[in-house]
Amino acid sequence: MANESTIEANEIPNVLLWGGKSTSRIVAEMLIESGIGRPSIIFDNTLDKLHFPTSAQFINDVDLLASRIPTVTHYIVCFGAEHGYARSMTGEYLQRLGLKPINLIHHKSFVEPTTSVGMGCLIMPCAVIHKFSSIGNHTIINTSATIDHECIIGDGVHIMGSAAITGKVEIENYATVGTSATILPSVKVGTGAFIGAGAIVTRDVEPYSVVAGVPAKHLRKTQPVFFEEPLIELKSKLA
Repeated sequence: MANESTIEANEIPNVLLWGGKSTSRIVAEMLIESGIGRPSIIFDNTLDKLHFPTSAQFINDVDLLASRIPTVTHYIVCFGAEHGYARSMTGEYLQRLGLKPINLIHHKSFVEPTTSVGMGCLIMPCAVIHKFSSIGNHTIINTSATIDHECIIGDGVHIMGSAAITGKVEIENYATVGTSATILPSVKVGTGAFIGAGAIVTRDVEPYSVVAGVPAKHLRKTQPVFFEEPLIELKSKLA
């Protein structure tokens, strides 16, 4: 599934994947399986080469990427883990350059029709999102994660595999919920917070806090990281 506004009927767009690690490998295969896009370029200036085979052109040089940008129309940002802020900011840069985001929703996931899904989201196999929830832009809902009714999930959030988000939970922008963590009803998780794997969150979590344990307790503060230099350079070369 993709945003209706981003892909015309019978169009198979060429897609730029920004990031060349495991998320990119998964996304490239999901694109091919879904038939909604063709992985055309994989860009990652931190790598000398990819660790997986692909028909896409691997680029790690901004000059070369600038020359190839006219061949792509859409993008997916392939940063997983706790890099939701970087994922969101990168997506915003690429949109300003004229590229369109794709929603990649696996056919074996379930998204209830009353739920809204933003732009540039990845929803992995067996994820379940229940009624009247809202998913923000550039958010990842990973394998077998569940989001119950009336939840509000912000931009750049990552719900990791098998995490359970119960009813009426609010998770603010760029927060990460670790594998198999559980967030109890009506809890609010602040911007940029990190919930450790297996944690049970029974009360609100402050912004940019790392919490873990049963019940979850505050461990330390965290801060977002975003290396925007290649995007600034790309923008200047395309100006």
